[in-house]
Amino acid sequence: SLIRMVMHDLRSPLLSVANAVAIVLNMMPETRIDDSDVVECLRAMATCSQLMQHIVSDMLDFERIDSGRLVLVPAAMRVSQLLKAVAATFSGLAAAKGVMLRLVPLLPDLEHTVFIGDVRRLQQCVNNGVS
Repeated sequence: SLIRMVMHDLRSPLLSVANAVAIVLNMMPETRIDDSDVVECLRAMATCSQLMQHIVSDMLDFERIDSGRLVLVPAAMRVSQLLKAVAATFSGLAAAKGVMLRLVPLLPDLEHTVFIGDVRRLQQCVNNGVS
């Protein structure tokens, strides 16, 4: 059902944000905002919040999806950036579950190759696969 799909798509980024917040809150009081762990948590929260905004936007556009008028937004992208965003989304959740999430380096030819695709849709697909 639609509700189940939305809940599934929102659950992982929400849990990742909650885990990142918990990590930051449990840091020593003298930890600086520019500490690499704090920066990593903030980046993960930013990535997750953007993902949730996109999911909500997609749901608001449900009528377009249902009527077959979904518009894909092709844009230049690098697979490495897409995978890094997915890793950032799930790293906190994986750590909380005791699972090691590892991003394997791409082949050198793919690392800097620019592809054209709908980044939001591709990220959502990869997120669903990882979750």
